Amino acid sequence: MSYDVVIIGGGLAGLAAGVALAEAGKRVCLLEQKPYLGGRARSFLDPTTGSVVDNGQHLFMGCYHSTIQFLKTLGTLDRVHFQPRLAVPFLDRDGRLTRLDCPDLPSPWHLLMGVLRSGSFSWKQKLEVLRLGKDLRTARQSSAPIDGESVTTWLARRGQSEGLQRNFWDLLCIGAMNEDPRIASAQLFERVLGLALFSSPADSRLGIARVGLSECYTAAAKAYIEARGGRVQTGCGVKQILIAEGACRGVELGGEKLEGVPVISAVPWHHLAVVMPGELLRTEPFFAAALALRPAPIISISLWFDAPITDLEFAGLRGTTIQWLFDKSRILSASDHYVSLVLSGAHEHVSRSKEELLAIALHELGDMLPAVRKAKLLHSLVIKERFATFSPSPEAEPLRPPARTPIRGLFLAGDWTATGLPATIEGAVQSGYTAARALLENW
Repeated sequence: MSYDVVIIGGGLAGLAAGVALAEAGKRVCLLEQKPYLGGRARSFLDPTTGSVVDNGQHLFMGCYHSTIQFLKTLGTLDRVHFQPRLAVPFLDRDGRLTRLDCPDLPSPWHLLMGVLRSGSFSWKQKLEVLRLGKDLRTARQSSAPIDGESVTTWLARRGQSEGLQRNFWDLLCIGAMNEDPRIASAQLFERVLGLALFSSPADSRLGIARVGLSECYTAAAKAYIEARGGRVQTGCGVKQILIAEGACRGVELGGEKLEGVPVISAVPWHHLAVVMPGELLRTEPFFAAALALRPAPIISISLWFDAPITDLEFAGLRGTTIQWLFDKSRILSASDHYVSLVLSGAHEHVSRSKEELLAIALHELGDMLPAVRKAKLLHSLVIKERFATFSPSPEAEPLRPPARTPIRGLFLAGDWTATGLPATIEGAVQSGYTAARALLENW
C-alpha cells in the first residue's frame, strides 16, 4: 500500500500529526521503534500490583486548547476530569493544609480573589501576588522579563519575596516547565502565567485523567488513523531519513525503504542524531542548533500502602524535596492505596540511588501525613526520566526549530520545537498540529 506521509515517532506529537493529516484525507504511515505508543506520556500495568501506572504524572489545563480538540476528535475527552474552578491544596512540611480556591469571577479577579481568601499566603505575600497580577494584566513594559533573565531573578525584580517564590511561584514554575526557577526562562514562564492563570477562569482549571494516560489517546489515535487508510506500527525503528539534493526522499527501515513521501520527524531532539544523516547534522546550522538543547530530568515515585494515607486527590508540597503528591487510588477509583509523587527539574537528585530517593520520600510524607507512619509500605516503584524534557533556559529558545526545515519534504514535531510553550502535553500536541499544517501547505 502507498502512503502520503511517513511520521517517525508515536508519542503525542506524532499521533496528533497523524490524526490531523488523516482527518485531512491523507494516508498516514506512523512508525514507532518502541513496542508501545505514547512515548514519555504513557501508562502501563505494574506487574507486581496490577495497578495502572503513568510513566510520569501529567496534569491537563483548561488552556490546553489543542489537546482538548485532539481528545474531542478521538472521542476520549470524557476520560479527563476538569475542575469547575481552579482549586489547589498545599501541604507544608509540618502537615499544615491550606488551599487556593478561586471563585467564579472574570479573569484576573478569580485568581486574585482566590489568593486573598487563601490561608496559603501572608497578607504581605497576597499584596505581592496582586501587584504582579496587575502588572501582567496590564502588560506593563517595565515589568516584562528581559532577555536572558531567569524566573527567580524576574520574580525578585517584580517584588516577589523569597518565601512566596519558594512556596508558590517555584511550585508553579517547576510543575509547568520542569525546571529549577533559577535556570528556567522568565520570558517563557510569563507566557505560561498569561495563558494559564490570567486569561480566563476556564483556562485556569486543572484536569486529571481518570484512566491511565495511554487510555486517553494511544489506541484511539491508532484506530482513527487506520480507519482512514493509514498504518500505525510499533516495534519498527527507522534506520535513517533519506535525504538527497536538499530534499527528503523517504525513510529507510531495517530491510525496506518507504520512498517518495514527505516525512514528519516527531522524535526527541537528542534522537535526531540517530535518524538524520550525520553529515547534515554537522553542516546544517538548523539541525546543529537543536542538538545543543539540554535535558531536564523528572523522577516519579509510586508507593503502595496497606491503608489510605490521605483524603486529598492531589496536593502541592511545600518545604520538601518532593513537589507534588497524587492519590492515584482516588483518581482512578481503585481499591489499592497507591500514591504517586513527582520531583521535576531533578538535576540534583537524578544521580541518587532509588533506595535513597525512596527513603527521602517516605521521610517527608511521614512529616506531612501522620497516617504514613502507621501504614505499611507494600511496594514501590521509582522511575527516572533523565531526558524527560528539554531544559527551558533562556538560551534554549533560539535553539528550538520551527516545523518546516530547510530540507524540502521534511518537517519536525515535538514539544522541544518552537511552540512558544514549555515541554507539556499541550506543547507536544500543538507541535503535531503545526507540523501537519505545514506539510499540507507546502506539499
